[in-house]
Amino acid sequence: MIKNFTSNNINKDKKLLFSFVNAELKETKTRCNIYQGNFYLDSFAYFLINEDFKSFDNLYVRDKNLNFEHFFSKVFFNNFKKKLDNFKEFKNIFVLGSNAGNNYYSNLLQFLPRIFFIKEKNIRIAIHRNSSLKFREFIKNVLNEKSIKCSFVYLDDGFYKFKNCSMPQFFSLTQSIKILQKVIKVKNFKSPDTKIYVSRASASYRKIINEADILPILRSKGYKVINPELYTIDEQIRIFSQADKIISPHGSNLSNIIFCKPGTEILEILPTLNKMSDSLFEDKFRNIARINKLNYHRIISDSVNIDNHSEVTKMYIQNKTLYESNYYKNLIVKVSDIKNLI
Repeated sequence: MIKNFTSNNINKDKKLLFSFVNAELKETKTRCNIYQGNFYLDSFAYFLINEDFKSFDNLYVRDKNLNFEHFFSKVFFNNFKKKLDNFKEFKNIFVLGSNAGNNYYSNLLQFLPRIFFIKEKNIRIAIHRNSSLKFREFIKNVLNEKSIKCSFVYLDDGFYKFKNCSMPQFFSLTQSIKILQKVIKVKNFKSPDTKIYVSRASASYRKIINEADILPILRSKGYKVINPELYTIDEQIRIFSQADKIISPHGSNLSNIIFCKPGTEILEILPTLNKMSDSLFEDKFRNIARINKLNYHRIISDSVNIDNHSEVTKMYIQNKTLYESNYYKNLIVKVSDIKNLI
């Protein structure tokens, strides 16, 4: 069976203790435990299991909303042992990882902060093959600022064995925000566009289907309409850092509010969340706004069914959830609600 080890267990086990390197980020005085050696993990949960079948859920649970109980079941352990010899093996790499569905919130706030603990000047980094070119370029730009050269190896869906590799721990939301705010350099410029509306016109779901009705109203009040798909991550960060007011349907591009000035007004458009599992997403950006001292409001909108979801969406979200949950539908927002709040 897989055994879970806490920080106290690690400190009492000399072999385990020597498997971890403790690194510090001077800018934030944040410490990071980095496992170095041989281990297994899959490219979705990134839950590290070492060769002695020990795991560390206080360090390697990237999302508290994910269920990790199955890793400790007898059924999982028996299947895991049978397949060990068939896992593809990587050697001498830094396992950063990235979201299997290329979710920007997860990539930015769960995976990226760990990259700032790299000490080598030339390194190979493991990320998921589905990660966007935009995210890969951003990683390279971030490391270039630290005079680090990198190349990528790509993970597909499944389990892997890593030999003589490194993997840093995951951080809490508050820690991640602190790291990103301190380390990512936002280039100084003065933008005339201080009011922003973020469109999801290119998204697979949660698009505002009556957007044409509200855009003239927003533009008449001085809002610039942006589609983040058309901007690099660096450009998105600069836009959000300059904004005084931001209106957006719920979506991962709102993760950029971590770079907003304190007091920035955020208006999030949400559906009525009708499933217990949806509640995990409800306060995602309100929590960031609270941590970042932003002025947060929300509009609850009506939901509209989607007849056919994208193949990527269907790959990672259960079919029943897709067609029952309002979270994976499109939105209709009341024009009067927008008028009243702007």
